[in-house]
Amino acid sequence: MHRPRVAFIAVGVALALTLLATACATKKYVQDSVGPLETRLGKAEEGINANSTRITDVDQRAQTGITDAKTQAVSAEKDATAAGQSAQTAQTLAQSSMTEAQRVREELKNSDNFQEIKTQTVLFDFNHSDLTEEAKKQLDEIASLVSSKKRFVIEVQGFTDGTGPADYNLQLSKRRADSVVRYLTLEQKVPLARVFEIGYGEEAPTSPNNTREGREQNRRVQLRVLAASETPTGTQAQTTTPATH
Repeated sequence: MHRPRVAFIAVGVALALTLLATACATKKYVQDSVGPLETRLGKAEEGINANSTRITDVDQRAQTGITDAKTQAVSAEKDATAAGQSAQTAQTLAQSSMTEAQRVREELKNSDNFQEIKTQTVLFDFNHSDLTEEAKKQLDEIASLVSSKKRFVIEVQGFTDGTGPADYNLQLSKRRADSVVRYLTLEQKVPLARVFEIGYGEEAPTSPNNTREGREQNRRVQLRVLAASETPTGTQAQTTTPATH
């Protein structure tokens, strides 16, 4: 009676050991299979997160770039508009000057009608091209004289003494003539088209350069005002009709 029971128990124990061994083997298999999979999944998640971060950074940089590009485009458009306006203004002024210059040239074609009505010499300090107060008073007189003239021109000739290199003196004489022209046209509103200037350097001295007084007289700008003779209003040519009997 006891042997079958013992055998049954032995079989049960063997079956339990077999199941346990199988379970352990299954668990070990699961661990061996799932573990690397979890590791790969973790790395994949890290890669996804890194890609997401890079995509976000790229998007932010793209948005920043787009904003900067728009800002630069707006600034460029404003600059272009301002440049266009400046160009239009310059063109208008140039056209006005050309028209006035053409009118003066037409008047000068008949130069016999222009006569010298005023000469003036403006002196400068040594190696200077800025106007003295006395020089400004002399130029004020010139501007006042031509203000009532309809047709006139002003010749402006710059000179230096014989001190220094000839090339430097030529540039200095031009700067002196420029100072006179700027004062007449900017301060006294004399039309630029009616002013003609040139620098002669140390050429054509009016006094010897071997004395201080002579050099002072040679540091100068000479002005010559020419105006057209004007026929009085209402004057008409008189004709003589032969008397008849």
